[in-house]
Amino acid sequence: MSQEGTPVFRRGAELPVRADVVVVGAGITGAAVAHHLARRGARVVVLERAARPGAGATGHSGGMVRAYDEDPAIAALALPSLAVYRDPGRWASGRAPLHAVGAVTAADPARGTALREAAARINDALGASAHVVGGAAEAAGIHLAGGIALVEPEAGWVAPAEVTVDWLRQAVADGAAVHCAAEVRAVQDDGGRPAVVTDAGVLHAGAVVSAVGPWAADPVPGLRPATPVRTRSIQVSIVERRPPAPPHATFVDLRTGRYAKPVGTDRTLIGMSHLVWDCPVDAPPDPAHVQATVSALTPHLPWLPTAHRVTTIRAADAYAPAPGGGAASGLLEGTGVPHVWSVRAWNGGGVKTAPEAGRLIADAVAAGTLPPSA
Repeated sequence: MSQEGTPVFRRGAELPVRADVVVVGAGITGAAVAHHLARRGARVVVLERAARPGAGATGHSGGMVRAYDEDPAIAALALPSLAVYRDPGRWASGRAPLHAVGAVTAADPARGTALREAAARINDALGASAHVVGGAAEAAGIHLAGGIALVEPEAGWVAPAEVTVDWLRQAVADGAAVHCAAEVRAVQDDGGRPAVVTDAGVLHAGAVVSAVGPWAADPVPGLRPATPVRTRSIQVSIVERRPPAPPHATFVDLRTGRYAKPVGTDRTLIGMSHLVWDCPVDAPPDPAHVQATVSALTPHLPWLPTAHRVTTIRAADAYAPAPGGGAASGLLEGTGVPHVWSVRAWNGGGVKTAPEAGRLIADAVAAGTLPPSA
């Protein structure tokens, strides 16, 4: 059976008694970690409380990916991650998941030098054609509204749930087991190693990696990260894009936090910051924010006021104070239980960084070069 035809997950199947590593959470980052660990020969079990992988914040993400980020630590993860998304040889499907519609990052003109330096780094690393547009009204279908823009023609977006399933399919082909509808009730210290208590039994592990996203704000006992995590609302709308509205690249404005991306050939996802903290992950949509988003993005997409709104989606993401230290210490932190680590909150950037973050976390787990867990 090809990897693409490999069954991805089990529901209601009997859990194994032991595993080298248990990954809690089958979102995009957990899937990346599981894939890389299984590829290294570890016996991996993935536990997901939802009925399918990628059902939480991953499934609600817009999936915009680009190499540039204002934060150098995020940029160091995003650049190699974009290379992975572009490479068809890295995927069970045999197809690169990247929709290379381009990415436009708008900014204040005062950032011109920094953006040009970033474009040079991207091009050196990826053989790409990133460049800065200044003094123009429009770039790749996006009106710049007085700003300048870093344009990455080779960037764009991925479907996060599809990426998640592909990585899990590869992990299963390499011997991992993925169990959905598996509720983790606690993780306990059992003689210096973790015991994962679930609704289907106890699983003894050499190590546990918790990648539960916004649920880290209220985790089960033993999975609480050392750094407090908060949820923050994310709300986006999808609108129809009809002629004469032009096609456009993905877009983010560093000045305002507004963003947009094409969805297929005739729809566009629009969003902007929704500063509602400590919100439930299933909060209802905020109608006032819908109208404010349309108004805020109209200078960039002038056709928006007459566009038909198809749907509005509200979810949440996890936020934590920015970590210090090197790559592994910046990605994982202890939970107080020996050999149990939590993936740090991603502040909205999980899809953009997942390929490289998953690799680094797996490397650290396999090599034992991890921050203290207890």
